Amino acid sequence: MGAMLRMPRVIAALEQAVDDKSENPRVRGEAAEALHLNHRKKSHDLLLRNLTDPRKEVRFWCAYTLGQMTEHRAIPALERLSASDNRVVKGFHSVAKEAADAIEAIRTKKARRRNQGCSFCIENDRQGH
Repeated sequence: MGAMLRMPRVIAALEQAVDDKSENPRVRGEAAEALHLNHRKKSHDLLLRNLTDPRKEVRFWCAYTLGQMTEHRAIPALERLSASDNRVVKGFHSVAKEAADAIEAIRTKKARRRNQGCSFCIENDRQGH
């Protein structure tokens, strides 16, 4: 499965699923989560945009993935979610807690990074993907 997630058309399909408002919110959330394993630079913008989605599952998993990506541009939106979004995703916790966890991950990982930006995207650029 890991190799399959690296295929450009699989990444594009995951992005499309996240952005498809007619898709089941759980599917959209799972697609957002899967993008933390493999994505492209434009995935960051897509996830940032979906932090304001009306569905809690989508906001939750976009917050999680942006935290894993160490996407510093997400911090203002994550701070808003952390302060106000107490909706709970079944089997997990609130969007607010996930947003706070993502902020912490970004700040902690940012301190350990050698390069600016997503370490995954930097590595893919080096490999020509």
